[in-house]
Amino acid sequence: MSSNPVTMFAITAISKLHDIKETKKQAKIEQQRYQDRIMRIAEQAKREEEDRIDKLRMSHASNRALQASGGFTLGSRSFLNIQDMVTKYAEKDISTIRLNASSDQNELSLNAQIAASKRKNELFGGWASIVSSGVETKAKIDKA
Repeated sequence: MSSNPVTMFAITAISKLHDIKETKKQAKIEQQRYQDRIMRIAEQAKREEEDRIDKLRMSHASNRALQASGGFTLGSRSFLNIQDMVTKYAEKDISTIRLNASSDQNELSLNAQIAASKRKNELFGGWASIVSSGVETKAKIDKA
């Protein structure tokens, strides 16, 4: 291999350009992966919320059936209180599901931003390395 400064600069520059292109490619893949995970969390939370609403409906229906079979009226205060309590618990569960999903999505969003920032730093470092190598090469040529 030649010790010619221009040749060494060319090799270094090509290597760094390849690294920069690869970093850009990986950054896109990484961001897409984060977005997919955020979407999956939203879908899962929606399914859990719908399941909890279905469970609430089934519980209301079951309570009505039990109340009707016991000979009580569906308008009695204890029955309405039971239905209200079941509804209140379901609303709390749904709120918890939404809060957990939102928290997970925010965490992934922050991680995506951190990863994007790291990739930008890598890109800047690659370009800075090329410039530095060019300056060194020019200094070697001028010195010779």
